[in-house]
Amino acid sequence: VSTSMLSSVGCDYICVGHSERRAIFGDTDEDVNKKTIKVLGEGLKAILCIGELKEERESGETFAVCATQLSKGLAGVTAEQMKDIVIAYEPVWAIGTGLTATPEMAQETHEYIRSWFADNYSKEVADEVIIQYGGSVNGANVDDLMACPDIDGALVGGASLQAEGFARIIQFEKK
Repeated sequence: VSTSMLSSVGCDYICVGHSERRAIFGDTDEDVNKKTIKVLGEGLKAILCIGELKEERESGETFAVCATQLSKGLAGVTAEQMKDIVIAYEPVWAIGTGLTATPEMAQETHEYIRSWFADNYSKEVADEVIIQYGGSVNGANVDDLMACPDIDGALVGGASLQAEGFARIIQFEKK
C-alpha cells in the first residue's frame, strides 16, 4: 500500500518499524528510515515503533537497542520534522503475548528515550515528542501505565477488538 493510497482514504499517521514488519518481513533499520522519510515527504505523520526482544531485555540491552533503532530510523530527520513523528515503544516480548512491561520498566525506558532526544536533538524536542507505550495495553493496566510521567499515550493492538476494554482505554484521561 502506498502513502498516496493511504492519504487518499484519510490516513494521517502511518506506523513504521512495527515489530511484526521487522520480524516477519525482515524490515531493517535502514528500511524503516526510508519509510519514515517517505511518510514525512508525503506530508503525513509517522509512528516510529521501537523495542527490544525478550533476550535483549534479559541481557540488559534495552537502551542500546532503542538507541540504535532511533539513530538509524531517524537518520536525516530534522528537529523541525520531529513534530510529525510519534515514537511508540513496544517491547517485542509484550506484543500480543499478554505480557506487559511493569509501569516501572516502561517508565524507565520512556525516560531513557526522552533523554536520547535531549542528547541527539534538543531539550525542546525531548519535551515535545510524543512517546506512546505499546505492548498488551488493556483496560486493566492502562491507569498504571498512563500514570507514568514519560508515557504520553498508548499504541493499542489486540485490546482494540474488545469493545468494553477498548472504550476504557480511549476514555482514559491523564490527571
